[in-house]
Amino acid sequence: MYRWFIAHRYLFSRIITFAALVVIAASTSLLIVIISVMEGFRSELQARIRGTSSDLKVESTDFIALREPDKVSAIIEKVPGVNATAPYVETIVFYRTNVGFSSLRDVQHRFLRVLDVERELKVGELQKYLEAVELPRFPWLSKDPRVVFSAEWARKCFDKAQELEVKPMAAPAAIPGAVLVGQEAYVKLGLYPGAQLRLTAYSPRTQEPTTGEFIVTGYFKTGLYEVDSMTILMERGEAKNFLGLVLDDGRETASGIRIDVSPELETEADLERIRSSVEAALDREGVTFSRAVTWRDERATLLGAVRVEKGIMSIILGMIILFGGLMMFIILTLLVVEKTRDLGVLQSLGATPHSIASIFFRIGVALCASGLAIGAMHGIGFALIVNLVQRWIKLLTGYEVFPPNVYYIDHIPVRFQAADLLWIIVPTVLVSLFSSSIPAIRASKKDPVVALRYE
Repeated sequence: MYRWFIAHRYLFSRIITFAALVVIAASTSLLIVIISVMEGFRSELQARIRGTSSDLKVESTDFIALREPDKVSAIIEKVPGVNATAPYVETIVFYRTNVGFSSLRDVQHRFLRVLDVERELKVGELQKYLEAVELPRFPWLSKDPRVVFSAEWARKCFDKAQELEVKPMAAPAAIPGAVLVGQEAYVKLGLYPGAQLRLTAYSPRTQEPTTGEFIVTGYFKTGLYEVDSMTILMERGEAKNFLGLVLDDGRETASGIRIDVSPELETEADLERIRSSVEAALDREGVTFSRAVTWRDERATLLGAVRVEKGIMSIILGMIILFGGLMMFIILTLLVVEKTRDLGVLQSLGATPHSIASIFFRIGVALCASGLAIGAMHGIGFALIVNLVQRWIKLLTGYEVFPPNVYYIDHIPVRFQAADLLWIIVPTVLVSLFSSSIPAIRASKKDPVVALRYE
């Protein structure tokens, strides 16, 4: 009992003793915040990349050159584990508009994604992305993907644009086809519902540029800034006429096929096995100039970079733990030197070397436990309100801590994992115990006679 009492007295005898506690608490808090944000960014980015893609994808190795996509889809759907497929086309388009913050002279590029609405609903998260849009100014906007691409809805958006006094590029003889743009296109460019776009793309049939007029009939929000600001969605039927997807020989062409697999087969090993099966099935049917990739393969470089960055950041910040252990070692060593005479008195009264060592070891344990507890509470608490802090910083200074056009995501994601918390706590405990044991052992080996004569 007396050992805890003496450890308590020694612990509060000097304010400098708490410097080690501050360092341990600060390092723990900093590591928890940064690692949880890095893991949140990795998992959020991974989830959103998966949402905008599909479990697997068969893509043409040439420009929009996958012939007879419906026939290819039928082949793929026979592979065990495949739930559904959806043909798609992806290409670059140039657009001009006379509404919002642009003029007819402004020509900008965007990514055009052509989709089969009914089949895309079975493969991707189109419905979810339409429902995620928040535009209180236009409460009448439909979020039904079957409606927003229809000619009737395009007519309604055109009429609403007239009510809003948003004039189209020209009075068309017929209402142009419908396209969807990301919510950021409205926020950054002012593309209102009913805004008329003039799109120019390269046709795989004529091998020449093709131009068409279209109307913005709705918005989507994936949470990936790049997609929400740079992507235009068009329905497959409309794209057949615009891009010329039906070739002169009567066969349709596409960029590839999105593939959805059974939920229980979404592990990396299962996806790789199904990918091999899909490639084998296509080879047997003579489908050439195509390849099958998983959604991880599609963005392997980006996902790998985030994973490596998290590891490097953990190692660099882990040096703070070593610094905290060094401070604890120095402080306890000085405490042993300062209390040398007291140790001699304790030994003369019958204290064993083990008892002497346990006094300083308990001081180290108390500093370590207190620092970990304070640091963990502060780190977890700060991580939970980090987006609020970011908004206040932007409000007060105008500086954007987490710009979405750089990090792809429109908020700071946070995710706590037990493995990450253990990686922080266990090394901190081990370093603290090691730093405490050396001064404790040194104190236990003091000669009581020499200690009593120490001044």
